[in-house]
Amino acid sequence: MPAPDVAERHSIVIKASRDRIWEAVSNMKATDIRLAKPLFAVRDLLSRVRNGHPQRDLPDFTPLAEDPGREVVQGVIGQWWRLGRAENVASVDGPDAFRAFDRPGYAKATFSFLLEDVSDGRIRLVTETRVQATSPDARRAFLRYWVVIRLGSGFVRRAMLAAIRARALSS
Repeated sequence: MPAPDVAERHSIVIKASRDRIWEAVSNMKATDIRLAKPLFAVRDLLSRVRNGHPQRDLPDFTPLAEDPGREVVQGVIGQWWRLGRAENVASVDGPDAFRAFDRPGYAKATFSFLLEDVSDGRIRLVTETRVQATSPDARRAFLRYWVVIRLGSGFVRRAMLAAIRARALSS
């Protein structure tokens, strides 16, 4: 995504082998991010208040690219600012469909993990989030939403990195 409306990077240095870190990244589950559960609970509560039902499960991510042992990129398309609505996620099959998706009113997000050699057997694990809206109205709606959730989103990313580090060091 060359020209995102927002982009955010977080990183952590881990003294473990590339294989152990890659395995931890590859086997990451939402349940590994215990510190983020309160943020998901708040989102669920807001959805219940606004829509009368809980937030649906997190959307499935579309694999976009992978260089095993080095980088993985996944994407998702949605209207996350529309809490709890069933129609707020668009499904696509594969990277070409993701790139081509241009239905107005949505935003496309990519999430990546990149492993970079540092020194002394240490690896910098970088996660990057990039989001681009498909129309001016969606951009305005997403940017309002981003102002509210940005700190929480960053917290979740840092919690993911910490969970990956813990898993890589305990394997």
